[in-house]
Formats: sequence, C-alpha cells, structure tokens
Amino acid sequence: MAISAPAYSITLVNLNTFNSIGDVSSNKTVIYSGLLNTVITGGGTDSLEAFLSIDPNNFSNAIPDNQYGSAIKSTFTNINSGDVFSFNWDFTSTDQDQAFVTIANNIQPLTGNNGTYNYAFTSPGSYNVGIGVVDVNDSTGQSTLTLSNAQIQAVPWETDTLPILGSTILFGIGVWAKRKYTDNSKS
Repeated sequence: MAISAPAYSITLVNLNTFNSIGDVSSNKTVIYSGLLNTVITGGGTDSLEAFLSIDPNNFSNAIPDNQYGSAIKSTFTNINSGDVFSFNWDFTSTDQDQAFVTIANNIQPLTGNNGTYNYAFTSPGSYNVGIGVVDVNDSTGQSTLTLSNAQIQAVPWETDTLPILGSTILFGIGVWAKRKYTDNSKS
C-alpha cells in the first residue's frame, strides 16, 4: 500500500529560454524548415545533429533523406522518474517535411498535423530535449511547426505505509513509556 500526494505539480516550460538554430521565431514558439536561414543535416560542426547532440546516423534512420532544418533545445534538470513533459503542436507543410522531438538522444517524429506530445521520463536525472523540423527529399517550400502549452507534470510522491506505521507505533510506545515513567516518579 502506498500513500500519494493529493495533487500533481505542473511546471510551465518557458520556450523563450531554449537555445535555437536555424529559422526560429524570436519567442521560440515557431520553427521553420526551408532553405532560408536553416542549417544542414548530416553531421559536422554546424549541423542540426551537432546542435541537438544526436548521432547523425540515428537521425538519418529516424527521418530518411532529411536535408535542412531548424530546432530549439534545452536541458531539463532535476527530472524524477514518472515526470511527464508535454506540449501542443501544429505542423503545416506542403510536402514530406517532418517535425520531430529528441530526448536523451532518441529521435521521435511527430506524426499528423497537430496534437499533444507527451513523454514520461523513466528514470531521474538531467535530459537534453530538442524540438525541430526538417526538409525531407528537397530543400524547397517552407514548413512551420508551432508550439504552445509546454509543461512538465511531476508525479505525485508516494511513500510506503510501513515506515509511517512503524513511526506511529514507536511514537505511541514513547508516549506510553513517558506516562509510565512520570506516574512511577510521583509514587
């Protein structure tokens, strides 16, 4: 049996604090693909993969034929097992461009035109988190990824009842012993 906190803690994530590369709006909530102001993919010092600290081969396998892109990134610290990172997203594209999320060097394509992204952290620690968009098969046209409502929802804390029960029993014994000692002193 476990006792849980009555409410979840929600921390809003300020996208303005993220670092950016490529064609990204000043408030970091709109990310663009296309040839204008974007960066190359495929590895190398100034590549999208280097910025996101991800393996170029893994990126190419997750999103084949990616050409140019833009992204934002941040490091989340003090993450607990079970915490959930989420945000709403809207993706507008006229071709096969792809939006994606990277967490702890894993690349996760966003599918569809919009939705809510959720990621539950499986272990405590610090995590590199990136969000971006890339041109696929060409470098023409512009795609737009719009982000909103980014947050981290902490899991409620849980504790085993055994330590609580044990502490309560010990407290009771202490009170009983004090009363007995006090009663014996008076006699």
